Parts: sequence; C-alpha cells; structure tokens
Amino acid sequence: MNTLDRQNRISNAFKKIHETIFYKIKGFEKSSKILDDVWEKKDLGQGNSIVIDDGNFFDKAGINFSCISGKSLPKSSVGNKSKSMGLPFFASGVSVVFHPKNPYIPTSHLNVRYFCTYKEDKVFEEWFGGGFDLTPYILNEEDCKKWHEGAEDACKLISANFYEKAKKNCDEYFFIPHRKEHRGIGGIFYEKQEFNHIEEGLHFSDKVSEQFIENYIKIINKHKNTKYTEEEKKFQRFRRGRYVEFNLTYDRGTLFGLQSGGRIESILMSLPNKVEWHYKFDEKLSTEQQKLYDVLKTPRDWVDVI
Repeated sequence: MNTLDRQNRISNAFKKIHETIFYKIKGFEKSSKILDDVWEKKDLGQGNSIVIDDGNFFDKAGINFSCISGKSLPKSSVGNKSKSMGLPFFASGVSVVFHPKNPYIPTSHLNVRYFCTYKEDKVFEEWFGGGFDLTPYILNEEDCKKWHEGAEDACKLISANFYEKAKKNCDEYFFIPHRKEHRGIGGIFYEKQEFNHIEEGLHFSDKVSEQFIENYIKIINKHKNTKYTEEEKKFQRFRRGRYVEFNLTYDRGTLFGLQSGGRIESILMSLPNKVEWHYKFDEKLSTEQQKLYDVLKTPRDWVDVI
C-alpha cells in the first residue's frame, strides 16, 4: 500500500466514525440548528465540522473530522524528547463534545486519532491515541458505573488489564492542578498506542467510539425529560468554567491545533457558549453538589461499585 492509499484508508475509517456519531445523535436536535461545515485549509488539510450552537437540545455540540499533514510535528503531540520531533507528519481523527442544555445530562467528550511521521519518505513512527470522558453536573452513580463498564468493555480488545491503565491515564490527564480537582468522572485515555497492523488500531478506535456514543445516548434518554431549576442551570454554567480552564490551559489537543496552525473554529468548538465564574461560589455547596465534588477530588473505581 503506497503512502497516499494508506492515508486515504486511515482518513476514510475516521470519516465513517464521524458520520456514524452524527447519524446517531442528530435526532435530538432540530435540523435547522445543525451547521454542517466541510472545510479545507491551504497547506494543512481538510475536514468536516458539524456544530450546534445555542440549539434546542444542546447549548453547544461539535463533531469534528480532520485529515491534516505538515512539515514539522509540534512538540505538544510527542514531547520534547521524541525521535519524531520536527519530522513531517500525517494525522487524522475525530473529536466530539456535547454540552446539553439539561444539567441532568453530563457533558461528554471523545477523541480518536492516528499520527505518523515520515523520514526519507517512509513511515518512521506511527501510533493511535484517544479516549472518552464524562463531566456530570448532577452526580448519578448508576450512569458513572455504566459509563466505565462500557470503557472497560472497549479496552478488552487490547488486553484484560488495559482499562485499568487507560482509566488511570484519564484521571491523571483530565486534572486541573490549580483547582486540585478533576474535570469530570473520567473514562479512558491512551497515547502513542502502537499496533502490529493499522487495521487493529482502526478497529480499536471504532470500538471506543461505539461504546462512547451508545452509552451516552442511554444517559440522554434516561434524563432528557427530567425537569431542572434555574439554580441547577446556574451551577452547570459555573462548572463549565472549569471545563474551559482545562481546555485552554492544559489540553494537548488544543495546543497541537494552535501550534500546527490549525483551523481555529474547529480547535475551539469544544468550548461551551454559556459559562460563569463567581467568587468563592463553591464554598457553600448543597448536599448533591458536595457529592459531585467528592468524586472530582478523589477519583473512584466505578466498575467495582455495586
């Protein structure tokens, strides 16, 4: 398989994941609120950003596919000591974020991606990365348990103990040091995952994406008709501030997009459109809010919860 055929095979696989997630989620939103934006940026690549901004069901949502290449791989994707640092690269993947209006439905995030670098016109290094996580505003322990059971099921494609490693990575990655709390209740996160054949990596990416959307739709259907108060909505907007702080300060995907000269609309589509910051707002929490903070401060082993 030549380089172009290989890149097309990989990008088409991620494009199919993108299309599948959109097909399964689009029924929750009015079609007039959905922007389907096919884009191309000179000297970078192309993609498709499906965005909902101030919709009827979603405050903000984004389902993004991209296929890009460049002359020098940014350090945010490999680290300063990588052998691939500064080499020509190819990358393709899907990133997804959902911010529903109803605070009883958590924010969710998915990313699955492929990277490779070239040396003397041959593949030098290649790997897959990704994962998914859940950011609730009103804690529902049953939802969290099922979410992590789905994550564990996806990880069985690699090994029996891969979930434990990927969950730990997720808890460590989606952590906000200056707040000393985690962004949500986690899921799985993996980086530079190598496979003997690219088909194995694409199959795993597909499985991760499938568990993400199937389990998230179950959460949506469970809570979509739950009534909520303005107080609960205000707390949701406050907690979304933490989401913004993490994405703009620590998220390596955001940094990679900026360092690679990416398309800014796609890079920042994960940010919610209604956010609040208040002085010492979380020093007087309700009982239910405190339950959420307890698991944000100390990650729990959800698959062991009875």
